Amino acid sequence: MQEYRCTRNALYTHNCIGRDDLTARQGYFIQALSAEEAWERMAIRYPEETSIGFTVQDWEGFNVVIEEVKRDS
Repeated sequence: MQEYRCTRNALYTHNCIGRDDLTARQGYFIQALSAEEAWERMAIRYPEETSIGFTVQDWEGFNVVIEEVKRDS
């Protein structure tokens, strides 16, 4: 299984940073055997957008460490 980052190509209807910029969109992270399978899973979620399509990218997960930084008062 491979992880893929999939984003919708359809323009967002609300005014936000990702409306016209696909790179600003969070996307969906889908485990699939191939990019085609990941695309098909997006088509199940958004069948009305299949003619516009989806962007599917190979994705390699990584460990994220969240650290809280506080200012001395």
